[in-house]
Amino acid sequence: MTKQRSPWEPFDGPIAVIDGIAVDWFRWWRRRVSDGGLIACVSDEPSGWHMSISFRNQRGEHSRYPTWDEIAHARYELLPHDIDLVMHLPPPEEYVALHDTTFHLHEHPEREAK
Repeated sequence: MTKQRSPWEPFDGPIAVIDGIAVDWFRWWRRRVSDGGLIACVSDEPSGWHMSISFRNQRGEHSRYPTWDEIAHARYELLPHDIDLVMHLPPPEEYVALHDTTFHLHEHPEREAK
C-alpha cells in the first residue's frame, strides 16, 4: 500500500432516513488527495459492517473510481481489523448503482438478523 499524505477526517454528512425514521449509524469521512477528495460512509448495520467510498475531483464531479490503494487505506483506517470485507457483485438483474463511481464493501459473512 502506498504512503498516504492526508488523514481521514470525520464530517457531518447527510442524515439517513429509513422507513421514515432518522438513523444515526452512518459515519462520514473525507480525505484530500492530489486530484480531489474521497468520501467514505461507514455503517455498522444489522447485517454487518458496510463502507461506501467515492471520489470527486476539484470541481465536485465524480470523474473516476477510487484506486485500490485508496479503498484499502479507508478499509484499514475506518473499519475493524478483525472482520472480512468483500465487494459483492450480484446478478445483473439485482444490481443497483445509485452513484456510478462508488464502491461498496460489505462484511462477510453477513450477520444473521436478530
